[in-house]
Amino acid sequence: MRQLPPPVERTRNSPNMAPARAVIFIVCLLNGIGVAWSNDEQIQQLRQLDESIQQVKQSALALERDLAKLKDQSLYPASQQLRIFLSMEVFDFDLSGVQVLSGGTELATHSYTAREVYALRKGGVQELFLGNISPGVHSLQARFLGSFAEGAGTPYEKSIEVSFRKTAQPQWLELRIDSSRGQQLGVRVFEREASQ
Repeated sequence: MRQLPPPVERTRNSPNMAPARAVIFIVCLLNGIGVAWSNDEQIQQLRQLDESIQQVKQSALALERDLAKLKDQSLYPASQQLRIFLSMEVFDFDLSGVQVLSGGTELATHSYTAREVYALRKGGVQELFLGNISPGVHSLQARFLGSFAEGAGTPYEKSIEVSFRKTAQPQWLELRIDSSRGQQLGVRVFEREASQ
């Protein structure tokens, strides 16, 4: 029978393994450095891509704003444009609805939620109407529905009627609920300078 040579016992600190370990360590180190360098490069590319996307977004928003302005100018020329706004400076009236008419034609109607009334009380201004109206003298009727806090929810209605002259310039009217005495509501109408 043939005898095999005795196995060579290798220890962890064998001199034959040291160069192989060193090579493996260097390869792993270089691989890690390469991956880190590659990651830094990818991160830089992602940042540049994000900056480009943000610039495109800003350009798209500016374009959308310009298009909306052009649309308004074409649909509502300055010589015929009328905007009606609503504001409120009273805190004891719960507004539930508004109806605006001109010459018997309904221009706007709106029912209010508690959040919308809260926003109006905090200084918010709502655009009720944007449209065309011919130059000249016109009448505007507005009807306000709601209830007073002291009135235990009893329905209240206030109607007003005012005349205004529409010029060849854009016209802005503000309906302001600005006072309440007892169970009476005060509403004033202001003409505002249109800003483009």
